[in-house]
Amino acid sequence: MVAAVVAAAVVALALITASVVYLTRGDSGSEDSAGGAPAPSQSSSSSPEPSPTPTDEPSDEEATDYPTPDAPSEDPDESPSDVPLPSFLLRVGDCFDQSEESEGAIIDRECDESHDAEVVSRKKLTGDYSTNDAVRSKADSMCRTLLRNKAAKQPRGTVGGTLITYPKAKNAGTALSYVTCSLTAGKGKQLSKPLV
Repeated sequence: MVAAVVAAAVVALALITASVVYLTRGDSGSEDSAGGAPAPSQSSSSSPEPSPTPTDEPSDEEATDYPTPDAPSEDPDESPSDVPLPSFLLRVGDCFDQSEESEGAIIDRECDESHDAEVVSRKKLTGDYSTNDAVRSKADSMCRTLLRNKAAKQPRGTVGGTLITYPKAKNAGTALSYVTCSLTAGKGKQLSKPLV
């Protein structure tokens, strides 16, 4: 689920960037000829030479850059699950690590692999809050009983802590204003399978 959201965000960003580049192309004020089109140039050779820069028009020649079937594809440096995501994207049952790069960000993990925490509850935060402490207090009250009950059902030694994520006071009541209640194995430890 999180990977699908990331993929959609990447596609949307690419489309926006492509639109901006397309719409601003040629607006630099330096036109090569009247009408903004490049002026034709003389060539000393009668045989077609490859253009050093890409053109907008397709070539009538046959394509020669087919992929090699047995060649391995280049993989990105990071898998999608290693990309830090905002914690408000978490859903009940998601397992994750806390990002060391970005405060409040998480890295999606499989629950049957080593991970920092698992989401037990996710609730919409409503109302207006004047301070971050007021939001923290409300988030704590929303999670306390749920986390205590879920922790009591786990095998002895599995759960050693809780993690509650919530928005800042200025963002409380917005569309992305969620309180996420998670259980952890405790400081310096990790869970290795889904909670029961």
